Amino acid sequence: MLLDLTLRPNRSFDRRHARWLIAAVGGLFFLGGLRFLALGAWPILPFMLADVLLLLWAFHSNYLSGGGHEHLALGGDDLTLTQVSPLGAVRVTRLEPYFTRVAVEETPLGDAHLFLESRGRRLAVGYFLSAPERRDVGAVIAAALSRYRAGGALPASV
Repeated sequence: MLLDLTLRPNRSFDRRHARWLIAAVGGLFFLGGLRFLALGAWPILPFMLADVLLLLWAFHSNYLSGGGHEHLALGGDDLTLTQVSPLGAVRVTRLEPYFTRVAVEETPLGDAHLFLESRGRRLAVGYFLSAPERRDVGAVIAAALSRYRAGGALPASV
């Protein structure tokens, strides 16, 4: 196999640390809420609770969206792109390696978009990656495709 690449979204915080952060913020808000309650400013308490719940929802949404991934495999006579959505829906696309080109489009703001183009089809790859990562992944895919074209299909014994 010339290329076996799995792309996953980056997450800066693991779940354990997110729980610790939410517990710490909740604890601080609880102590602050007791102070406001003692001062007679009880209407602030629902807003503090809403803040903690919104933080919890934001982390939950972040980790839910990070459940998707993409897998690229180049072997035999096809390039297979398997895209798994965060909700688990799977889409498999097979492309012919001889006709597939890698396109990295630069935007005026310095971002980069990565596409696989083949016979009029255009597939976005790695939309969840940063621009430098997309450029690097594009170079890896292009190198694998050029190795495939130079050497042809791999023998069955490899």
